Amino acid sequence: MIHFVGAGPGDPELMTAKGVRLLQHADAVIYDRLVNPLLLFHCKQDCRFIYVGKTPDRPSIRQAEINGKLIETAESYESVVRLKGGDPVIFGRLTEELEACQNAGMRFDITPGITAASGTAGYSGISLTQRGVATSVTFTTGRLVDNEKNTFQQLLNGQTVCLYMGVEALDRFVEAALAQGMSARMPILITQWGTYGKQVKLQGTLADIRQKISETKIENPAMIILGEVVHAGERFDWFSDLPEKGESILYISTNRPDMDALLEQIQKGADVWWMQVGETRDHRFDEVNKHYLAERHFDTIIFVDEAAKNSYEAEKVKPLWEH
Repeated sequence: MIHFVGAGPGDPELMTAKGVRLLQHADAVIYDRLVNPLLLFHCKQDCRFIYVGKTPDRPSIRQAEINGKLIETAESYESVVRLKGGDPVIFGRLTEELEACQNAGMRFDITPGITAASGTAGYSGISLTQRGVATSVTFTTGRLVDNEKNTFQQLLNGQTVCLYMGVEALDRFVEAALAQGMSARMPILITQWGTYGKQVKLQGTLADIRQKISETKIENPAMIILGEVVHAGERFDWFSDLPEKGESILYISTNRPDMDALLEQIQKGADVWWMQVGETRDHRFDEVNKHYLAERHFDTIIFVDEAAKNSYEAEKVKPLWEH
């Protein structure tokens, strides 16, 4: 059985209860780059982890390979979770994987998740369909089939537009909006790593957003929200006011994490990761660390126990950013 599960946009508590239950009973998990790997700590000790992450504009696993790996894994394990960032039914390449399952005679089900647009908007205090301001909301993407570039044919006043995977498409997006009559003063918000403690936001207008982003390091994964609703985030930005927002902490221990303690810190706005070291560590997370830490930097490292510090120093186990 293959369970397609939405992991949500980043905050590990934004995953559905059903999704967590499926992870707890999974024999194998095939997960994406945009999945918060803290979710893998829900899995049982003998669950196999398989990484199939794609990084834009870099050599990555092809969709056909993922389809093949999905079927191969399902032939060997009774319960397989295909864990996708956000909601698998929204820009998640879901239909292609369902077709592969169907052609192979594999049973499947789908558990939706919170998509990046609603997660990012909620963590900025923005209602995508604010009464009296936006009569509709459109989800669109900067990339089409075979990485063809979107030309944004229909962008209307009086709506909110949420652009997925759109940083590289920003020039085309802005030009299309202006050409279709949108005001140069229309507000636009770009949020990188939305709902994580490492969330970074950049707000501007159609007139100045390209200049602003050229002066920053914001890149994908980022959600772009265009529309008058963006102004609400200037009043209701509760997430940025959390006491530990902006703090990034790497815990190093010889033991598995206390998830309740980590989640409590995440609720305060911190970005955290737990790395297990030593001979008795869970070796499945060696590969998880390899992928995750390659894109992360932590301002603070905390050794949970003395043995972890000794192991870290003796084995020269260092986060990848120090290599």
